[in-house]
Order: sequence, then structure tokens, then C-alpha cells
Amino acid sequence: MKSSVLTAISALVLASVPAQAATLYPDATGDFTGGAGFLDMTSASVDNNATTLTFTINLASDPSVPANNWGTHLIGFDTSPGGNGNIAGPGGWSKNIQMSQGGMDFFVGNWLNNGGGNPAGATLYSWSGSAWNAVTSTGGANPFNINAAVNSSSVIVSLDFAALGLSVGNTFNFDVYSSTTGNDNVLDALASAGSMSWNSNPFDSGAGVYSYTVIPEPGTITVLSASLLLLVARRFAR
Repeated sequence: MKSSVLTAISALVLASVPAQAATLYPDATGDFTGGAGFLDMTSASVDNNATTLTFTINLASDPSVPANNWGTHLIGFDTSPGGNGNIAGPGGWSKNIQMSQGGMDFFVGNWLNNGGGNPAGATLYSWSGSAWNAVTSTGGANPFNINAAVNSSSVIVSLDFAALGLSVGNTFNFDVYSSTTGNDNVLDALASAGSMSWNSNPFDSGAGVYSYTVIPEPGTITVLSASLLLLVARRFAR
């Protein structure tokens, strides 16, 4: 009888352990109508381990081709509702992108024109209330281990989630945008279904944002689950 109960509890606990933390956020293919597929997002996935948050931005064509190095991809974060930042502020990227509901507290700017073996780079900025200030960067001081990479279908950005003031259990809102190194503004937004082409129009994510919760990595949950099973086993053995 005890053996059957323990088997049942084991099955329930193991069933509750997630295989991975990654969450996929879809975007319509072809909603950027300007013809440059590496600016047309098809989806993005967000994942975390014990310390690191990773964004994989999936694109309709190859962003790693050297001729496409004028593409940029940006991530806006609302980690503390009530902020009022936008990345057109002083020190920003001169892109008029806002998150009017909640406020943009941080943004990552990614570029593809480093040259060399890995052309991708990225910087995280925080909004002070009057200016955007660099927090961590592949091109300079990098205390929070931001990293950028590019392959034939995606741009990948990772960083310590502590850089955003986050810890396990915290939820944040975000949106992802494609743009260029020129005067263009938002050409595709992950959380928007609207069709866009080349433009320099202001863009506001408004309420059209996604959310993600930082969760314990599966290994941590497995250890906790094993500890729970051991405790139950001891109680049944008495």
C-alpha cells in the first residue's frame, strides 16, 4: 500500500516538473511589407535559467548575411509599472518607441554591424526619469553579461536578469521591435498584428505587450521535488 502511494506521488511530482522554461510568442509573417525578411519577425521565444534571461528573435530571412547588417532589433521592458520612458529620450537610439501603459523602464538595442566572426552586439539601457543610461554592453563595461549572437534565422540576446531588477517569480511586460541603423522607426512589432512598411512614425506598444514570468530552472524544481519525495517517504516509513 505504501509503495503504491509513493509511486502515485512520484508520478504527480514528476509530471509537474516543466521540461523547459521557454515560452514562444508568435508574430504574423509578412506583416512587414517592405521586402526585407530579416526585419520581419515570425516569433520570439523567452527562456531563463538560474541567472540568465534569453530572447531568441526569429526572422523570415537570414539576418547573418553581411549585406543585412543594417538591421537592428530592440526589446522594450516594463518591469515597474508607472515608468514613462521611451527610447527617443537623451542617450537613446533616436527611435520614437513608447510603452504608454506601464512605461518602458529598460530597453535593449541590438546591432548586426560589428564585423568579424560575430557581427552581433547589444546594449541594455535603463531610464533614469530624464535620460537613458547604459547598464551593460557587449561594446563596453559588461557587468551583467549581455551577449548577442546571430544565425541564419534568428538574433539571440541574453543577459543576467538581475540587470533588470528581476528575480525568480517576477513578471515583466515586453515588446520586441525591428528597425534599421537609419532614420526608420518601428518596422515590425512582436505584439502588434498591424501591417507596416518603411516609416519614421512614432510607435506606441500601449496595451499590446506580452508578459513573461522568471521561473526556477527545471533542475532546481527537480531537486525540490526529490526532497519532497524523500520527506514523504520518511513519513510513510514510520
